[in-house]
Amino acid sequence: MKIKLMENAISEEEIDAAIACLRSGEYTQGKLVDSFEKRFAEWNNSKYAVMVNSGSSANLLMAFMLKQKYGLKDGDEVIVPSVAWPTTVYPIIQHNLKPIFCDVDESFNLDIASFKRMISPKTKAVFLVHLLGQPAKVDEIMKICKEKNLILMEDCCESLGATHNGIKVGNFGVMGSFSLYFGHHMTTIEGGMIVTDSFELYDLLKSARSHGWVRGSPRKDLYSNYENKDFLFDMLGYNLRSTNLNAAIGLVQLKKLDESIKIRLNNHRHFLNKIQKLNLKVQKVDLDETTSFSLAVIFNTKEERDYILKSLGKYEIESRPIVAGNLLHQPVFKSLKVKSDKTPMADIIHYRGIYLPNNQFINSEKIDYMVDSIGNLLQDFRK
Repeated sequence: MKIKLMENAISEEEIDAAIACLRSGEYTQGKLVDSFEKRFAEWNNSKYAVMVNSGSSANLLMAFMLKQKYGLKDGDEVIVPSVAWPTTVYPIIQHNLKPIFCDVDESFNLDIASFKRMISPKTKAVFLVHLLGQPAKVDEIMKICKEKNLILMEDCCESLGATHNGIKVGNFGVMGSFSLYFGHHMTTIEGGMIVTDSFELYDLLKSARSHGWVRGSPRKDLYSNYENKDFLFDMLGYNLRSTNLNAAIGLVQLKKLDESIKIRLNNHRHFLNKIQKLNLKVQKVDLDETTSFSLAVIFNTKEERDYILKSLGKYEIESRPIVAGNLLHQPVFKSLKVKSDKTPMADIIHYRGIYLPNNQFINSEKIDYMVDSIGNLLQDFRK
């Protein structure tokens, strides 16, 4: 039995949609992107959505907006969790802001006590991550942000469809990012999305992803002296656009998303029941909230984890460390000498954690096989 971290979720329906797009001759960002953005926003109960070429690009544009829209200055501080993907944090540094690293809790999300400790007069924003499908403690974080006048942004790249009090992630902060990479809840092969309820942000994000031009923006009415407003630029920008081809795939995938999430949740429920016999720690999740990106396990020691990580391949089970572990142990952040709180839980995740595959192609039989295989390996290790 071969169990992969990523399975091919592209069916004949997506292939037909891509071929139809190719035959149309309309490949670059156009009507299909517009349609996908509208339907994604509706699905997520957000007012607006902006498609880009990756979740990392979505984070880049959101960090850009901290300066462009909210007026943050060089050296202003942004709170981040220490367990995340690097491209949650890179854009903060690339825009001359300072990431302030906090520890995480047993849900692998931002630890509230650590967050409170690390707030300073220079703290202006929080880049919250909902890790591996599980929402962070949104109510407490929003309360602190309101008290301290902090801007809240959400990285939902691993948590598409996750909810808190019936509200989908991405709708708590001023903006939320999503990844549509090949191995995620749904895919456009490569792609990302930003959601927001602010029309001003929506308008600025669309311009920023396309060179900073005013094409398609009501801002063009501010420039009556310019004749050709399709090639008028009034802000800094990037080229982070996606294509109609990616959007065509996304429109098909979006129709399947609810069912895919349902399968992942059933898998996670079965996993939690099965893994109990091994007396190992797991990510603390709320099955009424999570959309289960993967199945995370914490072993008793680093040596035990390393042995399992190295040996699961013998059973044809793919596994990996949890996200990028504690980012503070990554060479790039060591070299930058970033500011951080103490991070004992992030260290446990870094040195003792792995995650196993979960997707719409996993079932109870495969979960039983994975857990039984780990049990066999633990017995071998402890001999």
